[in-house]
Amino acid sequence: MTPIDSLRRRIAGGLALAPLASSVPALAQAQLPKSIVLLVPQAAGGSNDVMARNVAARLPQFLPGSNVVVENRPGAGGNVGSAWVAKSAPKDGSVWLVTVNSAQAVNPSLYKSTGFDPINDFEPVAGIAVVQHAIVVKPNFPANTLAELIALARKEPGKLSYGSSGNGTFSHLLMEMAKKSQGVQITHVPYKGVAPALTDVIGGNLDIMVSTIPACLQFVKSGQLKALAVPSLQRAPALPNVPLANEAVPGLVGELWVAMYAPKGVPKEHIDQMRKAVASVQAMPEMEAFFAAQGATAMKAGPAELAAITRDEITRWAPVIRDAGMKVD
Repeated sequence: MTPIDSLRRRIAGGLALAPLASSVPALAQAQLPKSIVLLVPQAAGGSNDVMARNVAARLPQFLPGSNVVVENRPGAGGNVGSAWVAKSAPKDGSVWLVTVNSAQAVNPSLYKSTGFDPINDFEPVAGIAVVQHAIVVKPNFPANTLAELIALARKEPGKLSYGSSGNGTFSHLLMEMAKKSQGVQITHVPYKGVAPALTDVIGGNLDIMVSTIPACLQFVKSGQLKALAVPSLQRAPALPNVPLANEAVPGLVGELWVAMYAPKGVPKEHIDQMRKAVASVQAMPEMEAFFAAQGATAMKAGPAELAAITRDEITRWAPVIRDAGMKVD
């Protein structure tokens, strides 16, 4: 069983926290700071940012007296913001890292130095969402399926280009997996975030991108982008007519998850309070509808489970990165 299978089974099994609608009075007693920052180490407009902002808007309902804002500190595939939280953020519960597995579990194998230890520098708090991807192309791209894209890349080596939201992100890893599997050459153009890369695909400056569905869905629906495949184990509810990538490229599967961590040293009672508040937000009917519309599933994982999932993902992606010869100094 792969870590993705295990993760889906954990979510389906409900091993994580049930919402505690009656816990608001108890939550107030933990006295988190009035000003709380959810630090996103990726650029605004990406899937992680979208998820963080929707959670931040609702957390005050379960953290009475607190004001919650999102701050973006992008750079180096998430390393800049993550390292700042690990080494410089206050440990009073005022700053929380909302990050993705590509930063927390992939970067340690990809980069010579990330500036943080994903296991020892953080306290796992709560899972937020599991997000599917779509392989999208510019509207006039001369291929309508992933198989046709591969055939075109094989016919014209190096002519096609694909954008990523940064080195080591899933938009990078999944395309490199496809390239190696199929023996094709497609030029990689890294960006600082998903939004500028998608803008260039829409504008015709790039041919291809693997994007999270929340980031690209509106453009697919409007016809500004064309979705060829979903690199997942099951079709995306938000794009039900788009086939699975592994039908054309066996093994091309990868899902992004968004989760919350605290810098090491934050008091346990603060972590418990935030964990319960996140679980309560996830259980709100409006959030369930939001996740479904975005091609996402609530990742109901508590601290112990999130710690195990993080270790699983580090183990899974290390050989993929090594075998692909990927390294960022």
